Amino acid sequence: MSTQFPREAQTTPGWHQESDAPRIIIVIPVYNHAGTLRDVVTRCIKVHDRVMVVDDGSSDGGADTLEGLDVDIIRHSKNLGKGVAILSAAKKALRSGMTHMVTVDADGQHDPDDLRRFIPDLEAHPDAIIVGKRDFHGAYVPESSRVGRAISNFWLLAETGRSLGDAQSGFRVYPIALFKHLNLRERRYSFEIEVLVKAAWAGIELREVDISIHYPSPAERVSHFHLLWDNLRLSLLNTRLIMRAVIPLPHRKIGDIRGGKGKF
Repeated sequence: MSTQFPREAQTTPGWHQESDAPRIIIVIPVYNHAGTLRDVVTRCIKVHDRVMVVDDGSSDGGADTLEGLDVDIIRHSKNLGKGVAILSAAKKALRSGMTHMVTVDADGQHDPDDLRRFIPDLEAHPDAIIVGKRDFHGAYVPESSRVGRAISNFWLLAETGRSLGDAQSGFRVYPIALFKHLNLRERRYSFEIEVLVKAAWAGIELREVDISIHYPSPAERVSHFHLLWDNLRLSLLNTRLIMRAVIPLPHRKIGDIRGGKGKF
């Protein structure tokens, strides 16, 4: 099966009516990853021809390295956080008629060709969030990533009763209309946990597929995860979420996420 989806129809096997065909855009949030961004975008374009980059206030001129590439670029004047970058992309993609967005990290750890692994689940479960479960058996996997993944998986299960093998993975498929219906407060890395929990509470299915992962050597690695502040944000978020989870009040269900206006 080809990994390239035509810009107009963007059909895949299993979508029998044009009105139901998924219209997919790859979204790459970026903050100061000039060294890897062009390569990531180029590899994404080879897989799929609708690509959007959200430059979240970078100071290294990363977006300028994309000259000559057929890619849509959103620029934030200052760093607002990964969550804001994803929501900015979702709003523009929805206005452009897209139905699904695939988020890919800008640091080169994800293999865009793994998009093929998501397609069967996307066909069968178009209203689900599909998360790429990273293979942590390779070289240079930081111990902090292993521990962080285990902790996030535990809290997701405790807060929702749903189980995922990699709640922290940034390689995901989102049905874009979902964002119209969720009240999301987090703006940085913790956004990716909040959206899973609140989507699960709203009755959205959480699914996962296995993906590869490439971690560069420690000397080459660029990460903007702040050990103190981002862990503090995650701790505060999980405190709020677990407190809401134990309150014996039903959560509002979304129903048909593609119907209704919502708040987005």
